[in-house]
Amino acid sequence: MQAILDISLKDIKSNWVALNNASNGKAAAVIKANSYGVGMIKVAKTLMKAGCNYFYVANLNEGIQLREELKSVDITIAIFEGFLNGSEQSYVKYKLTPIINNLDQLIKLKKLISQGCKIKAILNIDTGMNRLGFSQSEINLLLSNKDLLNLIEWDFIMSHLANADKIKNKENVKQLDKILQFSKIIPNTKLSLANSAGIMLGSRFCLDQTRPGIGLYGIDNYGNNIKLNSKSLKFPLSLYGPIIQIRNVNVGEKISYGGIDITKRKSRLATIGIGYADGWLRLLRPNSSFSIRKKKCSIIGNITMDSFVLDVTNLKEKSLKEGEYLCLLDITNIRNILNKLDLISYELLTLMGNRLLRKYN
Repeated sequence: MQAILDISLKDIKSNWVALNNASNGKAAAVIKANSYGVGMIKVAKTLMKAGCNYFYVANLNEGIQLREELKSVDITIAIFEGFLNGSEQSYVKYKLTPIINNLDQLIKLKKLISQGCKIKAILNIDTGMNRLGFSQSEINLLLSNKDLLNLIEWDFIMSHLANADKIKNKENVKQLDKILQFSKIIPNTKLSLANSAGIMLGSRFCLDQTRPGIGLYGIDNYGNNIKLNSKSLKFPLSLYGPIIQIRNVNVGEKISYGGIDITKRKSRLATIGIGYADGWLRLLRPNSSFSIRKKKCSIIGNITMDSFVLDVTNLKEKSLKEGEYLCLLDITNIRNILNKLDLISYELLTLMGNRLLRKYN
């Protein structure tokens, strides 16, 4: 039996519409990493029906995969990594939009255009994250050599907020000011800055385009439910694990590899068919418990590759059956899990493995 990741495409669509409304009707969608483990193609097709026609992915392979699946559709696919290892012609072939992150990539773009290739691009400047984008020294070079930006059809100037989840952090305003100031050297070019959390900072951060990613799933970094205009977005995912065996054990029995837990009472244990090969990591074990039929059930023993053991002693003896599925992840317990661990929601979702059976509704 396979563990099941139940996915509501209707809720994802509803979340994007709400985020788009809060973005003054200018939201794109970030669907990298297989749309955060949910399914890139399914999510893209769903959001297109809602009116989304601009998508961001991490690398060239993701971009090609998306374009191949949606050849006949007029959408923009932007690639965060930009030109790497002679990839320029692939961008032209598959009609992809490179995000130009440094001077070297800019030179490659100008050479491509000089060869007669028609291509739009996004200019990424670093305004305070020190991850991707033109460094301050490169920005200064552009400011004193504006001709380097000539003859290029820029779709957007973009940057990325480093502290958007902290509403009162002064760095957010500094980053906004930096991109607005820089944009003066390429007048009338659209601007993109805000991610999901950036949308929550207000309309002035939304500029000409927002790039929600985790917000498509109704939660922030820490699994807290996102609220827009006093209305909560929807968490569209539920993870179910099958009970593959139930057993009764005595006091003092060692459980799983290494016997790291020992029963302190006569216990009824259920072995659940999901493990770290499915993204259910070993570090989820300490202090992780689940409310099943309003009763607390805790993980006991090590989580293994394919399974883990759940103490279901608090439930009535005949209330669970082998072959039954238990809900392990929903809007209630994702927050509880993340609060106890050094994890963020991005990690938990993207780690969900290919072995999970994804069911869409």
